[in-house]
Amino acid sequence: MAAVNLTDEIVPDTRTPGQPLIRTAAGVLIPRNQPLKPEFAGLANNPNIQLGHAYANPIPAEAALGGPFRSLYNYPGIARRKMTANEVSANQYSHDWKVQSTYKNIYGQLLCTYVGWNSTAAFVQHNRNFIRRNRDVMRISNARDTYLRSILQDPEATDMMKRATGKWLSMNLGLLEDPDHLFWLYEDISYYHTKIQQVHDLPSLMYICLRDNLVMPPKYKYTLFNIVEEAAMDTILGSKTNKAFEELQKSTKRRRMEAMETSCENPDQCQCNTIWHMLYAPTAQSSGSNPKYMRQNADGLLDMRGFDISDLRVAIECSDQCGCSSACPRRRCQRGQTKTLIVSYENEIIEFALRTTEPILRGEFIAEYNGVVMKLDAGTRRDESYDVSLNMICPELVINSASVGNLTRFLAHGCEPNAGLIETHSRVKEEDPLIPRVSVYAIRDIAAGEKVLISYYQQWQLESKSGISCK
Repeated sequence: MAAVNLTDEIVPDTRTPGQPLIRTAAGVLIPRNQPLKPEFAGLANNPNIQLGHAYANPIPAEAALGGPFRSLYNYPGIARRKMTANEVSANQYSHDWKVQSTYKNIYGQLLCTYVGWNSTAAFVQHNRNFIRRNRDVMRISNARDTYLRSILQDPEATDMMKRATGKWLSMNLGLLEDPDHLFWLYEDISYYHTKIQQVHDLPSLMYICLRDNLVMPPKYKYTLFNIVEEAAMDTILGSKTNKAFEELQKSTKRRRMEAMETSCENPDQCQCNTIWHMLYAPTAQSSGSNPKYMRQNADGLLDMRGFDISDLRVAIECSDQCGCSSACPRRRCQRGQTKTLIVSYENEIIEFALRTTEPILRGEFIAEYNGVVMKLDAGTRRDESYDVSLNMICPELVINSASVGNLTRFLAHGCEPNAGLIETHSRVKEEDPLIPRVSVYAIRDIAAGEKVLISYYQQWQLESKSGISCK
């Protein structure tokens, strides 16, 4: 019974035609050659939890065509073996060719590449039905090209940046005949990470380097749910914050609670404010800083007036205990990202950063910070620059996105940030474990094309400016 859903690898969610999507709430890493702990038996029978020995980005079946071409680069989830132009005639009727992306060549013609084939097999499309049959691909390509054309009009863009847009907007034969060019690795990462996003109906993702000589793109495994180490899951299961609402009520001493409004669709049944009072609200015995309760309004926006990066903050989202739908304003992190974001190489100092292609309002949800949930003192070497602390929900834990994460791992530092990290108490079902989550929200309006910036430092550190770069 304990090994019901224990597998070798935890993988991103996939859609099966005709079947409802099972959304993974978390993946739990179980050491190899060790029996499953008895206290994990409930996790093993939970369809929303994946148990496995490692996290992986498998190569999609449609991309695993094999072929004589072998890429120089070995990246998670991306096939190294591909078919080439030499195999087109022998395979033109034997495969359901899936379009990967489209471009314009130097003659203004529509050019397309295919999944599992390298750039030498790109085709110029004259078929009038092509656009109708590939609307999703065309929509993504058109959004990309709109952003690139905006760079041509940007007075702050360098000549090199403007010149680099031609790789997409006016593709030349030399690039097509060089399948080992880093440009194609960027395109593959963009495509396969977008596929993971699309399973959850999230926007496409693009990685770009607007330089004459491209740098190596980032190498990591992409996830849209947190991966939890075994020791961290022990901490979570033993935490007071993990208790289901009814159990929490029984074990919490009753005290007078301040009346608060809620934007929940079902306000009479909503328990979010009660959870705040039972778990996080300051008491007479509290010491240290005064935590801030971040509540969504009817539009799902947080009130960012007086935002201080030094404050402890928590947002609380509805579960099935509240009796509301998935569209409830208090389920913002659960619904996920809605704005299209780009991972862009900026310079040698910050390297890659996150930019938005569309305006974001102050208080609006941007994305969730995903990664590996681990003990603060895990005893393993890691790049701590990717750590996000969990001071409110589980102070003993951090989320680290150095090797496993999503696009938010590219949030750059700004001495005048436009976004902030909000710890988020959120689970869809009360029977699920309360996996610590962190949401990224805009603390001011962010214009299309702007970098999304957070502060890596406390206010006193910023004021001292000691060794802090604001570039």
